[in-house]
Amino acid sequence: MTLPVYGNSLSMSQIKGEFGPVGSPLNVALGDYYAGGAYVPPGTVGYPNGGGPVAIPTSGTISINNFFGATAFTPFTNTYTSGSGTEDVPSGAVQLVLSVIGGSGGGGYGNTYSDYNSGGGGGGGSGYAQSIINVTGISGSISWSVGAGGSAGAPNYGTSSTTTSSISSATMTGGYGSGGQAAGNYTPGAGGAGGTASGGNNINNSGSAGDYGGENYGGLGGSPATGSSSAGGGGGTGGGDGGSAGGDGYIIFAWT
Repeated sequence: MTLPVYGNSLSMSQIKGEFGPVGSPLNVALGDYYAGGAYVPPGTVGYPNGGGPVAIPTSGTISINNFFGATAFTPFTNTYTSGSGTEDVPSGAVQLVLSVIGGSGGGGYGNTYSDYNSGGGGGGGSGYAQSIINVTGISGSISWSVGAGGSAGAPNYGTSSTTTSSISSATMTGGYGSGGQAAGNYTPGAGGAGGTASGGNNINNSGSAGDYGGENYGGLGGSPATGSSSAGGGGGTGGGDGGSAGGDGYIIFAWT
């Protein structure tokens, strides 16, 4: 269970009860509770003075104040790159950083007409939503679904990544990037629109649109939303060239 938050009393016996050791020895001191030592997991955080999370020291000055709101929970991260499922709030977790990135659009087909190569448009980059959620004492689950990137060719859109939950700020969408358009006769293809994002309480960034194609070159894929890495696919350069596929989406659950 989580130790009392700032503003309540907190004793050495409570710290020992949370982090151990169980039973003897009874004469433990604060210096035995550095993070990464015998009892406190690396990366453990407390909430001193009622503020945001602060890592419990690994050496040097340490005080009972460092342990307000702390838990023996060991931080971990789950990253999903395909499929769908449900993530339960783990017992003892105090915070979740949830990142949702959609699938980006694929590049458009190029075209060759009368020896003239017209490039296909680049696919749009996808959107990126992120929430930072206090989960102290919360039980529940979050349903998730990862969007795929659009395949090469025109116009193949990516699909959105989503999370859904009754937990505040955990319902989010990382929107899909649109597929690049196919080139016509002497007419390069237009780039696909970038994806949007919604629901994040910290980040809701849109991806960039793909570029137009040109003579003998395909349009560049749209850049991913700031903070993510799912870019749009590039357009094809000429007849029969479908360019490249858009980047797949992904979802990250980082628990502390």
